[in-house]
Amino acid sequence: MKINNKLAITLLVLIFLTLGIFLLYNEQEQQLRPNSKEVVIGAVLPMTGDAGTFGQNAARGIELAILEANKSNLTDGHSIIKLAIEDSRGNAADALSAANKLIDVDHARFIVGDVTSAGTHAIIPVITRKKIPTISPSASDPALSGASLFFARVWPSDVYEAHVIATHAIEKNYSKIAIIYANTDYGVGMMKAFHSNIPESISTVDIPVDRGLVDFRPTLKRIQRNNVNALFVVSYPEDAKRLLGQIEEMRIELPILATATFEDPMVASSPGAEKIVFASPVPPDDKNKTRATFINEYRENFETEPGVLSDTGYDAAMLLIRAMAASGDQTPEKIIQFIRDLNNYQGASGIMSFDKNGDVQKTYGLKTVSGGSFVWLEKNN
Repeated sequence: MKINNKLAITLLVLIFLTLGIFLLYNEQEQQLRPNSKEVVIGAVLPMTGDAGTFGQNAARGIELAILEANKSNLTDGHSIIKLAIEDSRGNAADALSAANKLIDVDHARFIVGDVTSAGTHAIIPVITRKKIPTISPSASDPALSGASLFFARVWPSDVYEAHVIATHAIEKNYSKIAIIYANTDYGVGMMKAFHSNIPESISTVDIPVDRGLVDFRPTLKRIQRNNVNALFVVSYPEDAKRLLGQIEEMRIELPILATATFEDPMVASSPGAEKIVFASPVPPDDKNKTRATFINEYRENFETEPGVLSDTGYDAAMLLIRAMAASGDQTPEKIIQFIRDLNNYQGASGIMSFDKNGDVQKTYGLKTVSGGSFVWLEKNN
């Protein structure tokens, strides 16, 4: 009987001890999840759709940054970085769903994304409310400047790109320009930025078009009636390819000013692509140590050359990781402030300095297409 009593008491003690450990563990897990060993970086990117090439390139860059950080013990053993990617499909609704899933289900502490301005606008409220430091590899709408305390970007605002391409238009003495722009946050923002950089002596015909438009002929006929001497096209690769093909079909011989979104193989291989001139941030020379290391590691890991946004995706992720490692208490506020305070940071995509709004400053140049490849016309603008 005494043995049974002792056994019962022992079992009760074990039960209460186990229950206590379980409750304590759960309480600590809730309190310490942000500082746990495993840190998830979420990526909101268009892995499919007409911006899919850009999203896939950025994703590989992010993956490379995480591989390097874990391999080199960049966080001094405090954290193992993991990546979770959600497809924004290039639209605002899916971007918002992706961000919510990454934060609430995958417990992402940081986000890289989105590639598009519309997708980035969509996630700003949730990353602000939940204090998730976020860096976009390419969203460029001027309206994103200072949009959130927890947001920065490694691609300059359209204000800079528009200034460079507008300066080129002025130097070429174009007097009447047709602006064909995607009816999106990005397209409208770039159109307005271009307007603010040209003198009143240059008149424009502004034509918004929906993404995915198949037939540009009515738009092109309108342009022909207006006797313009240049086009400025703000579009995405698949739409740009269709537009260029129809410009050639209608034998419209006009110079085409464009945007950095044209830098896609499907555009370079399009008929009439050699008429294109667009502004783009100038990356470091391939002999630059940071750039050379990035390119070599990228080739080794993915057996292909880096594409557009591979380097900015890499830089966005690496900045978040370095900020986490450098900030002692790892609070979201301290992490994003570390990034905003950076000056002359050498990234794979170039030397970067940030302002109080989270905007980056970079050097721009002009590119065109020659022999099916993108080449520089001018640098250091």
